[in-house]
Amino acid sequence: MLNPALDKLRSASRAGSHKHRDRPKYAIVYDTLLTAIRRGEYAPDSKLPSEAELIERFCVSSTTVIRALRDLQVAGMVRRQRGSGSYVTSSTPVNLTPIGLILPELEPGSLFSTVQQILLSEAQKMGWHILIRQISMNESLEPVAQILEELRQGGIRGLFYLPLPARPGCSEVNEAVGRHCVEWRKPLVLLDRDIHPLHDRSQFDVVCSDNELGGFQIARHLIRDCGCRRIVFLYEGFEYPTMEARLEGIRSAVALSPEVRLEPCVGDCDDRDLLSGILEKYCPDAIACVSDKSAAKALRALVKMGVNVPRQIKLTGFDDTTTAALLTVPLTTVRQSPETIATQALNVMRQRLENRGLSALTISIACTLVIRDSTTVVSDSTDATKKSVKMTAVSKADTQNTASTELT
Repeated sequence: MLNPALDKLRSASRAGSHKHRDRPKYAIVYDTLLTAIRRGEYAPDSKLPSEAELIERFCVSSTTVIRALRDLQVAGMVRRQRGSGSYVTSSTPVNLTPIGLILPELEPGSLFSTVQQILLSEAQKMGWHILIRQISMNESLEPVAQILEELRQGGIRGLFYLPLPARPGCSEVNEAVGRHCVEWRKPLVLLDRDIHPLHDRSQFDVVCSDNELGGFQIARHLIRDCGCRRIVFLYEGFEYPTMEARLEGIRSAVALSPEVRLEPCVGDCDDRDLLSGILEKYCPDAIACVSDKSAAKALRALVKMGVNVPRQIKLTGFDDTTTAALLTVPLTTVRQSPETIATQALNVMRQRLENRGLSALTISIACTLVIRDSTTVVSDSTDATKKSVKMTAVSKADTQNTASTELT
């Protein structure tokens, strides 16, 4: 039996795959189904094509189809029933206001993958639906211009954007996104960071965590609670203004304690030669890493070098990723709130749509210090392992304790 809606879907998928071959395939599936639902091609409570049919129609993998259906479910457009299929929700509104969302590639379980899911689900309650576009970390201007034009043709009223890092070519992409929104007279709400360097404020709204406060909390804990006096801030390059803000916060806390020394160090956090040099030169009693991922890499290297965390060196991260508590030594870190970031971003967009004349807003959301074993204070002062950590000792212990640490 012919299925008119499925035939239309087939035609739309072919047209979309030809026109948008550079876009992520899941986004093509998501947008095609979303458009079909909004046009009434699938009535409330009607069943969508099966996963097998969608795989065939779009020539994609099951993972791609499942991700598109999951995002539609989070957005409140469909409900999925195990063993039965996916159905259009009975309360699906057909006249939602389109809002764009451009994100770089995100790691599963990362902070902003969670923010994305919350934006999708909460936007519908406000009468909006989110049009998602994903760009690579090394995206050139031409594909980005195409994505922006697609969103403009889709009638977006505003745009959320998670800026690319400060790498060659990325600043041009960030500036292009801002320039297009100005030309279209559409509000742009930036997530996590500005498109300009730290303290060089753009004209756009920014919703972010208070990274400077988070850095301050980390350093204050190391100094006041752990008695640390030689702190190394370890990072792999200032790709984001947020990283600079974290260092600024640490500096502020150190400035309150003249006896404490801070040494910023840059390099690959699991480079044992780098870490050995840092240990020999600075003899740190704490290493504050710019992120949980960097801290996990440093922890793995330190364990292989025979350095005991936290007995010899306290170690901290930032972000409170899902694996931070699961490392061989659970990580002291700073927790950000994806729920608050998403909610405030939606509120700012609503305000901006209602009043374009507002001055640019910066919504800075407080972070929370999460203390775990990596900064535990060891009171046994007679233990031989409390000796000063120097490179010679590290090199002798290089073959000891080869237990690996799970890397985020």
